[in-house]
Amino acid sequence: MLTYWRKRLPDVTLHLGVLLLWEIACRTVIPPMFLPPPSAIVAAFAETSRTGELWTQLRQTLSVLSVGFGLAAVTGVIVGVAMGTSKTLSRFLDPYVNAMNAMPTVALVPVVIIWLGLGYEAKVFLTWLVSFFSMVISAQTGVQNIPFSYLDTARAFASNRWAIIRMVVLPAAIPFIVSGIRIGLGRALVGVVVAEMFTALSGLGYMLTNYGNTFKINFVFVPIVTLAILSIVLNSCLQWAEKKLTPWNRGRNH
Repeated sequence: MLTYWRKRLPDVTLHLGVLLLWEIACRTVIPPMFLPPPSAIVAAFAETSRTGELWTQLRQTLSVLSVGFGLAAVTGVIVGVAMGTSKTLSRFLDPYVNAMNAMPTVALVPVVIIWLGLGYEAKVFLTWLVSFFSMVISAQTGVQNIPFSYLDTARAFASNRWAIIRMVVLPAAIPFIVSGIRIGLGRALVGVVVAEMFTALSGLGYMLTNYGNTFKINFVFVPIVTLAILSIVLNSCLQWAEKKLTPWNRGRNH
């Protein structure tokens, strides 16, 4: 443990130095209405935590994110693997997947609201929509980049199509799939926040809109910092999962 903290000491010192410079700059040069000092943000965190607002809105955001992102991960991987293993399906779906992935799907928010209203279902659907296509493309790319020697070896042992997909295709494509899920996670967080900002009913996006409209800039940073921490934690979990799922790829994972 002591060795670990010795290695981390330069990083911790650097981050503390950045926070100190930020605090000094906000108290001497930068007007607080444009950028609050870290101490004011900490005070806002304490206040929203004490009243329970932060935890209530965070639960709302996590609920939408877990359902929408979870559905996108499952369906995206299934569709991506299917497109990677079927040339016919790939030719048919490629134009639509690439078009939807390139298009700013946030522009579809008004349409989603007309279809599904301002409730929970609209937020989940938008989260799924924003993150689904990047996962499809990553899974498809992973399958299509599997060396032919792997597939030929499996066929030489008389493996059927399902056995090849389960024992060869999926393990070999895991690094691509996890990368796609990580990209999708970032897009899903954007989708959740945008949906909550448009509906302005609940969640961290609601906090951003509410405090932004009232010019409480230090409170605006509460959901911003919370989302940043959430993104770091979830990405770390995905990296850990990739290492566990691909022990043969350990050298590249470090």
